[in-house]
Amino acid sequence: MYNRGEQHIIMNGYQCYLKRMSQVIRHEVAASQVLGYNLGIKLIRGAYMNEERGLAKESNNESPVWDTIDETHACYNEAMTHVIGNLQPNSMLFVATHNQATVDQAKALIRQNEFGDHRVRFGQLKAFSD
Repeated sequence: MYNRGEQHIIMNGYQCYLKRMSQVIRHEVAASQVLGYNLGIKLIRGAYMNEERGLAKESNNESPVWDTIDETHACYNEAMTHVIGNLQPNSMLFVATHNQATVDQAKALIRQNEFGDHRVRFGQLKAFSD
């Protein structure tokens, strides 16, 4: 309802330390294309790993969190690549990261896709770092 026309008011945040996030993001991209709304995605590497692992252990479930930081990086970068490759003119991706390799990869993808606009934006959380 809100992300129509030239607007992208709603930005959904996706925690890429979660194992299911690659599939969730692919579904979100596909849904935006089928339903005709402007994609609004904020990619987050993750901040609640310990809490998620603890809750899973308490409830005797498998951890929903990647086992290694490299798996988390791979998930984040794959999701970012997929979203950038599918951005429509009125969609937006917010790359929330302190990771220089990810920023470099995003900039290369922006150049490759010849985005001369502000579909991809960058930001950091103060006091957090990779």
